[in-house]
Amino acid sequence: MSSTTAEPKLAKMDYEVVKPLGAGAGSTILLIRDKATGRKYALKVVRRQGPEDDIYVNQALVEWKAARMLNHPGILKVLDCRVKKSWFRTTGVELLMEYVDGLVLDDVGTLSVPKLLAIFRRVADAMVHMHRRGVYHGDLKPGNLMLSQAGEVKVIDFGTAWIQGEDKARVQGTPYYMAPEQSERRVIDEKTDLYNFGATMYRMFTGEYVNLGIPGLDNGRVNRARMQTPAALNDAIPVPLSDLIMECVARNPDRRPSGMAEVKARLDEIASSLRGQAGGNASS
Repeated sequence: MSSTTAEPKLAKMDYEVVKPLGAGAGSTILLIRDKATGRKYALKVVRRQGPEDDIYVNQALVEWKAARMLNHPGILKVLDCRVKKSWFRTTGVELLMEYVDGLVLDDVGTLSVPKLLAIFRRVADAMVHMHRRGVYHGDLKPGNLMLSQAGEVKVIDFGTAWIQGEDKARVQGTPYYMAPEQSERRVIDEKTDLYNFGATMYRMFTGEYVNLGIPGLDNGRVNRARMQTPAALNDAIPVPLSDLIMECVARNPDRRPSGMAEVKARLDEIASSLRGQAGGNASS
């Protein structure tokens, strides 16, 4: 568990809002500056205006709980949580997070195969750490992976995560990246994250989606029958990488790789092979 002894606290911070960074379902994210230190942070603000907002409040609390279990450079740090109340009624939640000056992969544009491979090796390393701590993301997608101006990669948004040993009443995900077991409302686990990871790689390496609809419904089956391998869509993708992606998005969880550690090891082997080929070409 990460140490919090020197981490900033919202209750003690006098900050100014620099600008809004974005807004999502039920929340707004602001760029703020601590007036005392000059340091910048991201502040996620969730407001509860009625019972329909309880889901967003709960997601923020899950994100905070998951963050306290994780400590990895490839995972966005959530530094503090403040629950706002009025007459014993929760009116909102604020999460103080590290600020990453960058873009989510959805907005980065086209990247080369070696660059994408380097990114997903880092993501896989972060996921190995996460799974060892008993946390499963449940909504991995390009929009939840940030690439900083300095080239760092961060996994973000743990609001829909499942923490091992806890009940999760509502299974969530994003249709384009959702595993079949998520659409069937089964509990997510490491194999679910493998599918989401594979679907994200498929999208970024090919520009196409694995799922055009929710898996398990007719449109998902039709798309699956027509789906091509990544190597068939992009001849720059080595066959071992294409095979790994297809294994990750197998409909049957038992046919997916054994875990994220295996995925990370295979990505490392593929990267090493590509470097060897590049070196051989340069010397010939």
